[in-house]
Amino acid sequence: MAVLTVIGTVLKVQVGPDTSRADLAAWDSLKHVEIMFALEDEFGIVFSEEELSGLNSVKAIIQRIVDDEA
Repeated sequence: MAVLTVIGTVLKVQVGPDTSRADLAAWDSLKHVEIMFALEDEFGIVFSEEELSGLNSVKAIIQRIVDDEA
């Protein structure tokens, strides 16, 4: 899935659907912002500032993107 590719590319590690920020030291606050911008570009969506802190896992990010496309 494209979400896994985008996140993996930014973090330079392989991620799976169950990966979260707590699992990876590389997924720090700066990388989190980079991931969000890359996902916005890839999917043509915009995350609100309030959403950003809650999107702490691949699963939550995928669900948010699916909800946006519905």
